[in-house]
Amino acid sequence: MGKKISNDLLRRTEILARILNGECLSKLSVAEDYKVEEVTITRDLQYFRTLGLEIFSRKKGITLFSKVKTDYLALLTSEYLSIKMYSDFMLTPIKNFSKIDALFFQHIVLMTKAVNESLIISVSYKKISDGSEQKYLLKPLKLVENNSNWILHAFKNDETILKTFYLSRITGLQLMDKKFILNKVPEKEEKIFDIILKFIPEVEQEFIYKLWFDEFEIEKDEKGSILLKTKQPITNRLASWCISWWDAIEVIQPVELKDYIKEMIKYYQSKNPT
Repeated sequence: MGKKISNDLLRRTEILARILNGECLSKLSVAEDYKVEEVTITRDLQYFRTLGLEIFSRKKGITLFSKVKTDYLALLTSEYLSIKMYSDFMLTPIKNFSKIDALFFQHIVLMTKAVNESLIISVSYKKISDGSEQKYLLKPLKLVENNSNWILHAFKNDETILKTFYLSRITGLQLMDKKFILNKVPEKEEKIFDIILKFIPEVEQEFIYKLWFDEFEIEKDEKGSILLKTKQPITNRLASWCISWWDAIEVIQPVELKDYIKEMIKYYQSKNPT
């Protein structure tokens, strides 16, 4: 019985997310997608109506005529993640994110589905640098929550470099009916350093949206400066990210990261003399 309830919740959550995402669905097409009888989808729609949602099957497909309360969507997202990812998930970070992203429900649910089932997705993404919008085909690898900001780690189609995408900057999302397989590359053993970076208070908002670390701690000192503590290997990506902050950042430790950045700048200057 427990497994059936879980399957019902997953299916119903995904159906609602797909409808809110603008997909044109019929009871027959949804039944085929989830390998259930059409009467099961009829019961799903009846279940939603008992919750006060005006959702009906018409000739043009399943249509939602009422607005869904954000609090209900946040609760549904939390329950969905707990089952789909086999872990408990706190409701608070979902509610916090819902305040800055009106599309949070369909984005989190459908991306979790894509990550879990290795489905390629198409996204429209608003770049943080100039506000322009780009379209990408992505192979989603991991969805993480950092300080109430949700980040997708994914490979662009035909690329091998892992990139980060902020859900709050995704303006459109479509699940593609195509699975992907990632070729495993042997991992190199990299030395991990205890890294402490200090940021000026003025960049706090920008700083939060540009974080890409999976694990980190944030503190503030008596002057309001932001201290970021993390454990990372020293890479070109990390050094370049530090340089991009210009005079808003100070590398507290390790000295190896400072030396790496100096060497990077020195090499650039040698190749680009004034």
